[in-house]
Amino acid sequence: MKKCKPIRSPRQAVVLLSVCVALAVVAAVFASVLATYRWAAQIIFLVLLVICIQIVVRYTLTEMEYAVGPNTFTVTKSVGRKETVVCSLELSTAIALLPKSEFKKNEKEKRYGVIGTRFNFNQNIRASSYVYVCEFNGRTVAIEFEPNAPFVAIMKDEIESSRSGGDGTAEAEDDFISL
Repeated sequence: MKKCKPIRSPRQAVVLLSVCVALAVVAAVFASVLATYRWAAQIIFLVLLVICIQIVVRYTLTEMEYAVGPNTFTVTKSVGRKETVVCSLELSTAIALLPKSEFKKNEKEKRYGVIGTRFNFNQNIRASSYVYVCEFNGRTVAIEFEPNAPFVAIMKDEIESSRSGGDGTAEAEDDFISL
């Protein structure tokens, strides 16, 4: 099984944290200073605080790991010590694996039909990502993730192998492909 773990942008983490803290402080000041509509300002502060916490957890504390093995593509999400497999798909149902820009162009042309569900498993906000389009439970699904070039090549080989009826490249050990 081949694995890929994208590298987090440290600048992105600092900027995200700074912006969220600044927004929360400004909202808290407005919530405490305003005499009229104080309740509305407090609700806005709480909503903004929850959104900021979710963004910080999603893009600074969460790590994604992509793995491709014999006829499977798996995405594992790690938050702290907790690891969760969020996606495990068969490669034999693959429709396409292409860069996000090319996917957007093909999507406008309705090349893949109606895409029922979209998932974003990027670790960075503005990453150069790929989109894996496949069929799952009778619907077309698009999965956006940020692999590196060697992992994309391996994944394309595994897709071709699974389509041709092969069992893939079964290896006993896990190999990491870092960005």
